[in-house]
Amino acid sequence: MFQGVNIHKGGCVDRYTYKNDKTMLHKIRRILKPTRLNQKILSLAIPVFFGMISYTAIMVADTAMVGKLGEVPLASVGFGGMVYFSIFAFLMGGSMAVQIIVARRFGEKNERGVGITLVNSIYVSFVLGSLLSYFGYLYAPSLMAWIGDDPEVIEVAGIYLSYRFVGTVLFFVGFALRGFFDGIGIVQVGMISSIVAAVTNIFFNWLLIFGNWGFPAMGVKGAAIASSLSSIPSLLVVLFYFLRKDVIQFFRYEIFSPSLEIIKELCVVGFAPALEGTLVNFAFSGFYKIAGMISTTTLASASVVLTCLSLSFMPGFSFGIAATTILGQAMGQGKIRLAYEGTMRSATFSAIVMGSMGLFFIIGGPWLISLFTDVPSVMKEAYPALCIVALIQVGDAYHMVVGSALRSAGMMYYVMYVYLIVSFLIMLPLAYLFGIVLKWGTMGIWSAFFIWILLLAVLFVGKFRRKEWVNIRI
Repeated sequence: MFQGVNIHKGGCVDRYTYKNDKTMLHKIRRILKPTRLNQKILSLAIPVFFGMISYTAIMVADTAMVGKLGEVPLASVGFGGMVYFSIFAFLMGGSMAVQIIVARRFGEKNERGVGITLVNSIYVSFVLGSLLSYFGYLYAPSLMAWIGDDPEVIEVAGIYLSYRFVGTVLFFVGFALRGFFDGIGIVQVGMISSIVAAVTNIFFNWLLIFGNWGFPAMGVKGAAIASSLSSIPSLLVVLFYFLRKDVIQFFRYEIFSPSLEIIKELCVVGFAPALEGTLVNFAFSGFYKIAGMISTTTLASASVVLTCLSLSFMPGFSFGIAATTILGQAMGQGKIRLAYEGTMRSATFSAIVMGSMGLFFIIGGPWLISLFTDVPSVMKEAYPALCIVALIQVGDAYHMVVGSALRSAGMMYYVMYVYLIVSFLIMLPLAYLFGIVLKWGTMGIWSAFFIWILLLAVLFVGKFRRKEWVNIRI
């Protein structure tokens, strides 16, 4: 009856404390009640989340199926896949430019601007994707020979990477088109295309890796071809959505000639996220390198922990997409308060989900780790590390969502510089210092990871709250 009310000795109620408690409860209720903004955030984030699950399913299926071929094929796909993911991160980062600009033009009710941005993004993605496919196919074996050590793994990984590059052009065009749909708020396109890609990739793996239905058994080469082929039905799903009346309206204008001005704008806006995604992936390669310098067990446990973290990463990415779209459209409409509130509300939702995942990591960590390894020494090292990163999951949520919003607001170069400085000049040196010099081992490198997330969260949230982005024009 008197919960939340302080009573002093004289029997008087501390109304100030009661008022503050009431305000706090009001804030919690306001965040969770089914308002239009909350419904908008969830309608944008949930489809993206299921799309991310589909990509995770592809990685798990590839690993499981290739793992049946032996140790060298499994190591080759893992090594080649890590290199290709750097290119994949570049493509995903570049496609953010499409979403950012389209969301802003859509909010401005500039239909012609939306259409011009889409058409020129297709030109850019097709040209760059074609170049990556062609030169990647030719020079992938040389690239793997340059960065690898084991001759047998290098040879197989080079073949795998060559055929993965073949489908890059279609993936790049697909990401550009998905960026367009995310920008106008039709995010279910990405979800459906991702699910189709996952299903077809698994089916093509079954056909080409093991040689079912009369197809030749191609092993690792078949896995790469299957991944490239899965981009075709995925792209067809995206193209189908252009038949919708609310989409085809953007093509009522004569907008099909290339525009150097728009292409320049796409490159300026997209370069920072693309470069950031690639270089941060390289930073994690350095993190793996340091883990391997400690011991093979530490390296294996790091792989397990990052795999567990991928489960928590998906909500952050999903709500980041929601924040990017909401802020961009609100800025185009001149609704600064909506842009701010939509971002912070998205970050709060993400923090609730990712914080719950952090709690699960602590309580159910041993069981979760056992799904990925049954080696006692690896399990023993992985669990304390998982507990460390579990404690920073709320910070991770804010860093991911607010960082995405800052890019959408036009501060993509600030976000890139922060990532690169904190990753290469703070996180990696601290991981080396704690893990190797001070001999803290696994706990040391994951303490550096904790500091990395904490700094990113503090810097991004602090920058966003200062609202320096309000007057930036895109």
